[in-house]
Amino acid sequence: MKMKLEEAIEGRRSIRTLEKGEHIGRKKIEEILKVARHAPNSYNMQGSRVVVLFDGESDQFWDITRDELRKVTPPDGFARTEKKLDGFRSGNGTLLFYEDMDLVEQMKENFPLYADKFDHWAQQNNAIFQYAVWLELYANDIAASLQHYNPLVDDAVAKRWDIPDEWLMIAQMPFGKAAEEPAPRSFKPLDEIVRFYE
Repeated sequence: MKMKLEEAIEGRRSIRTLEKGEHIGRKKIEEILKVARHAPNSYNMQGSRVVVLFDGESDQFWDITRDELRKVTPPDGFARTEKKLDGFRSGNGTLLFYEDMDLVEQMKENFPLYADKFDHWAQQNNAIFQYAVWLELYANDIAASLQHYNPLVDDAVAKRWDIPDEWLMIAQMPFGKAAEEPAPRSFKPLDEIVRFYE
């Protein structure tokens, strides 16, 4: 039975400690990304890009991240950082989210009246796409979290996987089977964040 949208929205959580799930492979991730393409985006830009890393390729990404973080993290705090990275590495893979900035510049030229808006819209488009992917992952019993080790890792990652210069890294999403239970969440009262006028 397909999960209801409200169940996915309420159930999706940041899971940072992962393990490998046997049901998670290229076919499943490809299906999820095909669905997520339907996420809305300004002017139908479709500028979001994804690099999907599985198994050893994903391990290499977290190796790069560890090596770059070691350069900037105080030695007495690195063990904690490395433990967190190990939680990401232990999953099935990692999604690298990018935005095609050549396309953004093209949109500025095509619609000069809104040229100052397209950078913001591109970020919003990418965020909606990430969220759509995340909801679909959760609906398919795949745990994930959203990470931001860019721009620290950008150059090394671009070199390793031949990322086009015009692609700007936005975020990383390690995914796999949940190996932890998230803590309960609390929410502000609705009347603090919403105003109704009738």
